[in-house]
Amino acid sequence: MNKKPVIIDFHAHSMTQAVFDATYGRSILGQLRAQGDGSVRAYPQQQIDKMTNLSLRLAEMDQMGVDIQVVSPNILHQCTYDCDPDEGLRLERLNNDAMAELVEMGRGRIVGIGSIPLQDPALAVQELDRAILDLKLKGVIVASRVREQELGDAALRPFWKRAEELQCPVFVHPAGSPDKRLRRHSLLISLGQPLEEAYAQTSLVYDGVLDECPNLKIAFAHGGGFIPYYAGRFDWMFRRGSNPQLSHDFSTYLKRFWFETVVFNIDVLEYLTTKIDPSQIMLGSDFPFGEMHPVEFVMSSKVLSESVKADILGANAARFLGLSI
Repeated sequence: MNKKPVIIDFHAHSMTQAVFDATYGRSILGQLRAQGDGSVRAYPQQQIDKMTNLSLRLAEMDQMGVDIQVVSPNILHQCTYDCDPDEGLRLERLNNDAMAELVEMGRGRIVGIGSIPLQDPALAVQELDRAILDLKLKGVIVASRVREQELGDAALRPFWKRAEELQCPVFVHPAGSPDKRLRRHSLLISLGQPLEEAYAQTSLVYDGVLDECPNLKIAFAHGGGFIPYYAGRFDWMFRRGSNPQLSHDFSTYLKRFWFETVVFNIDVLEYLTTKIDPSQIMLGSDFPFGEMHPVEFVMSSKVLSESVKADILGANAARFLGLSI
């Protein structure tokens, strides 16, 4: 009889109330929820409860059939990058201390991902060291840009090099886009987030981060955004000589990234496995906002082999994070 795989949900979120209170109003989502009197419409309490109440979280995990949840601070609602660097550091320390406490309380069912004040690379490296070396968190989450600064900006290279030295997995998750065109039809989530992920991938490739830091471990939310499904155009630009700084085509760089399964249509996930090695795709739910039946979603594929599905359900995330399961 085959042993039941350990199910690991790589993409789930938490909230630290003090950090949320300090950042929500200035977040992209908070700006969208601004009312005529300047106040910000309250965030749904049900979602707050799921991100802050461990008992509710564990109950939801049981319903989803998830054994271990990889939890990261909810950067869409509580990104600190617009704060003064010292204030950002203070808030991120609160985030990481709360995450370490959640891991301890979770008794083996919670794996923690930290966060850093990336608007100041020196402070980001300082808090990265504390999160990984002292608090024993298993990685960090970063947004797809720092204000108007792309992730491949040379000023951020000290962070990427230190993450590589620490063998620290980095999870890229957008904090939203301020483009006003996205405010119609709720496009911030459906169009804005995958577009931000595309910008982040292009910057990491074209601005040289992947070449300078060949051993980085980087994962992208939401199935990687748009580029995995439209990489041909980027490869064509390379073949015509438009990107001479690259040593090979974009699809080859793309294979360096890891992705999760929050794509909602099973044929999209199946196609992703033709562009990326399936061993670099991890189960995700985007808890408590996204796919509430992540295991059934993966298992519904009639194209993926049973061994590939089993690895996506847990083994791949364990390798990415260095977990023993």
